[in-house]
Amino acid sequence: MKATSFKFSAAVLALSMVFSMGPSAASAGQPAAAAQDKDKDKKQKVNKAEEAAYKNVVAAQGGDPNMEIQVGEDFVTKFPMSQYVPGVYGMLTTAYFSTGNTDKMFASGAKALELNPNNVDVLALLSMAIPRREKPTMPDYAVQMKNAEQYAHRTIELIPTLDKPATVDDATFEKAKNDKLALAHSGLGLIDLNVKKDFEGARTELTQAVTLATSPDPVDFYLLGNADAQDGYLNGAIAAFDKCAATGPLTTACKAREDAVKKDKDSGTKLSRD
Repeated sequence: MKATSFKFSAAVLALSMVFSMGPSAASAGQPAAAAQDKDKDKKQKVNKAEEAAYKNVVAAQGGDPNMEIQVGEDFVTKFPMSQYVPGVYGMLTTAYFSTGNTDKMFASGAKALELNPNNVDVLALLSMAIPRREKPTMPDYAVQMKNAEQYAHRTIELIPTLDKPATVDDATFEKAKNDKLALAHSGLGLIDLNVKKDFEGARTELTQAVTLATSPDPVDFYLLGNADAQDGYLNGAIAAFDKCAATGPLTTACKAREDAVKKDKDSGTKLSRD
């Protein structure tokens, strides 16, 4: 079931799992020293069949998400107690997200965080996705918004503590960290906008999101435009809607919003604060 407020853009769907699928999936999002200790404790318990299956999982990463799902689900079924299972669930979360299967995405994400609460890939993704999917009419809406807010803040707290994987260069690592932070700020911005009605806070968070992202999500520009308009920053709203209208799934909606704000500004119906 797709119960999302907006379609997720290609920029978001292109996110790669830089942190979760390292030498040991159990180490996802954790400080390196703790991860290494766990690796030493568990390495002797890994058998050849498990290692071979995990190599298939790693080989599938970043490719066809349907193949990621196939090998990932096969792995967790055959080796449910493996040290690699937390990271595999993290990969499955992103793969299901890429295919639009949000129910499976949230189920895999919940399992990944149950096994490793510090999986920054999953924390960042869910912090953005939950506010976009959940509706105020849903019975657990308040709980879900609180969870999303906690996931976002946890992401922002963890990112600076992460050590760069040996297989990733400095530039790629920085981009990956910033993209994770962008997701967290996007989620916080939408919560500020729709739940708290804190338009100034939403503007701050969403500006962070579009600034940090390697390829800013047009949805974030749409949300930023709405926050600017609600807070009286009409020029900012026009600029945000213009960027949103340039590409992505909300081109028509953003163009309509841009024209409406321009009409209010030019007619003097509303005065701009910027």
